[in-house]
Amino acid sequence: MTDLLDAPEGAGMSPSIHPRIARRWVDARRAEGRRRLHILLAVGSLLMAAALAVGSLYTPLLRVRHLRVTVTGGGIPSEVTRLAGVTGHTLMIDVKAPTIAARLDADPLLGGAQVERVWPSTVRISVAARTPLAVVAVAGKWAEIDATGRVIANAAVQAAGLPMLQSVGSVPAVGAWLAGTPGPRPSPSTPASGLVDMYAPADGPDVPGGAGALLALIDALPAPLRSAVLTADAASPTGLVLTVAPPRSAVGIVTVLLGDGSLLAAKASALATMLDSADLSGVTGIDLSVPSRPAAETTSPPFGPPPNAAAASTSGSSTSGSSTSGSSTSGSASPGSSISGSSQAGTASAGGAGTGSAPGAGSAGSTPSGGVAASGGGSSGG
Repeated sequence: MTDLLDAPEGAGMSPSIHPRIARRWVDARRAEGRRRLHILLAVGSLLMAAALAVGSLYTPLLRVRHLRVTVTGGGIPSEVTRLAGVTGHTLMIDVKAPTIAARLDADPLLGGAQVERVWPSTVRISVAARTPLAVVAVAGKWAEIDATGRVIANAAVQAAGLPMLQSVGSVPAVGAWLAGTPGPRPSPSTPASGLVDMYAPADGPDVPGGAGALLALIDALPAPLRSAVLTADAASPTGLVLTVAPPRSAVGIVTVLLGDGSLLAAKASALATMLDSADLSGVTGIDLSVPSRPAAETTSPPFGPPPNAAAASTSGSSTSGSSTSGSSTSGSASPGSSISGSSQAGTASAGGAGTGSAPGAGSAGSTPSGGVAASGGGSSGG
């Protein structure tokens, strides 16, 4: 064992530090402490500022002071405000734009809602009111359908001027959409004619069909003529079929054959022109399968009589021994005489069948009591 008394001088004692080095070390430690203090003060200041900013959002100073509501289509702004749940006591921070928009869109009579916060105190809401374009009979009621195919209400009576859709499948609950319609994506302020391809050719891949094609065609008609459409069938064996009551004809119902959903714009234009300008008295059918060559029938068309043909009446009578050929005409015929009726948009033969010959050309036929039928509207007595 080593005796400490025998150890070299200075052994077992800590070495001495030069005073200058010691001062530098102390200064370095103090500088590091000051840097840490500055960082803590900066972070604390930021946290305090953030807390004050967040706290100020929940003060009455930043509440909703201005609510701007725009309703397209004739809706009531006060009802929209009620559904939105925004009042003068609502804080701006509590206005959740996506939630309010979804709440408004969920109402069957509204759609396309947009909600915007404009700091510090303004909320803007724009929404479109849905209006019925057609109806569908279901369970003793009338489901009212808008341009996008949404069921917006179930009415006890059929609204005047709205055509009835037929063969469109099952009718969903209020707030849902008919099959084959554009659905919830478009805004209800968009016209139905803008939701499908109105110019799709017959051999194109996107030919509209079903309820969507019918709604687009009805919407493409001028507003005064839409009420002339009584029914619209989407699943007829011959394609889309309408029944209309021509406004220029005193009596009568006309069946309109449209074929498939191609060239809907041209078909709507042709139908509007005929309803607005043509005298359709006595016409029972119109074929618009080729819109550039519309054809009218004065007798029962090959695609079947109109559903309400019994409601149509003709002005004209014949006594015993008389006969008429072609379409009915006003007047009476005494025994032993005959009247050959004039043809309109096509010629009807003596049996009542359309021949498709040129307008104004009558067909010869025999008459009773020795009468001789003349073609082209002439008559002779026997």
